[in-house]
Amino acid sequence: MTVQVLPPQDLVRKTILEVVSLPEKDMLTVLEFVGKIKQREKEGLPKLTVAEIHAEANRIAAETANLSRKEIMNRFRETVEQIRTEAIAKGTALDGEWERD
Repeated sequence: MTVQVLPPQDLVRKTILEVVSLPEKDMLTVLEFVGKIKQREKEGLPKLTVAEIHAEANRIAAETANLSRKEIMNRFRETVEQIRTEAIAKGTALDGEWERD
């Protein structure tokens, strides 16, 4: 079964497994990119083409290529907090402190 025909739950599981196996810098790139896709949807903009997705991923990767681990983790935390804040506002997440693994 290819990724294109996976049932939604299996696709989510596969995506999560693939993302958590990435190096931290690449995880940040993925997270920032997901945030940009969500923002486009929120603004009612058309979906990106494959070429646009590729170009945007390369741009984000180039932006973070020279950052230190500390800078990457700070950006990662900021991005997670932005997503969390939006989810709380939409009622899809609970407000409060979250614990680390």
